[in-house]
Amino acid sequence: MRCHTCDADVDVRTMECPICRTPVGSPALYPGARVRPVHGIGRAAAVAVGATTLALLLTLAIQPVNALVAHRAAAGADGDQFLLITGLLELTAGVAHGAAFLVAVVLVIVWSWRARMNLNAFPGAGPTLSDGWAIAGWLVPFVNVVVPYRVVANIARDSLWRLSTPWLVRVWWAAWLAYLFTDRLTSSVAEYEALPYPPETEADFEAYVDYYASSAGAYLVPTLACVVAGGSLIVLIHRISAAQTARIARGMPAGPIVPGMTVAAPASPAGAAPSTGGPTGTPPPAESGGAGGTIGA
Repeated sequence: MRCHTCDADVDVRTMECPICRTPVGSPALYPGARVRPVHGIGRAAAVAVGATTLALLLTLAIQPVNALVAHRAAAGADGDQFLLITGLLELTAGVAHGAAFLVAVVLVIVWSWRARMNLNAFPGAGPTLSDGWAIAGWLVPFVNVVVPYRVVANIARDSLWRLSTPWLVRVWWAAWLAYLFTDRLTSSVAEYEALPYPPETEADFEAYVDYYASSAGAYLVPTLACVVAGGSLIVLIHRISAAQTARIARGMPAGPIVPGMTVAAPASPAGAAPSTGGPTGTPPPAESGGAGGTIGA
């Protein structure tokens, strides 16, 4: 017989599909289970992650520019204009990175929660953590060093039909932790405050040149780690969103809905409360009177 999830040829004597691990004879989605769209929010999250990475690259690129501005300002000994230009450049890059990072955090958390909730509707999926950790795991100190990786690894395994965690998930999380660690080490607030203010002599301006030159080197490692983490996460979001969207489409009826037909329930447009499913591997109960379940006459 054919598997309802991946369309592979399955031996009826086996317990599950060897490709997607859907139990033999089970549908692609549990009847009456609520599913949530991930394609749109995934695309928005990927754009925000890309914008955050580009903003960090801008911060790195500004350092040699500021060093050049300091070198040229030494000839005119115009310390006020120099501080104004470099301050505006630093502020622009900082605001752009901060805004993009905040938006990316919110969108990635929403996407990961939706993707994790969809696992409850997939026969054969084995969630290892409750869906609430898809949100709390990012916000609780110390816990957010491990739990987001476990949540995304679980989503990737059950969405992409992998027995083990995909290597891209490991690359993403290792690069993200490397970024967090090296970014803390390269903080140079004390070094900047020790610079002469305002600069007046040629030696003062040279101190700023040396500072920005060293900052460019210090920012290089965390920026590269962020680029790797951001690129890996963008690819993961795209692959997982595409896989879940395809499975949800396969589980939906191809033709018109008629009385007596059992279908999966899509998520409510706004404010939908999370469905409370049973233990792992069992379908959540259908909601009476709402979307999904059996269509009556």
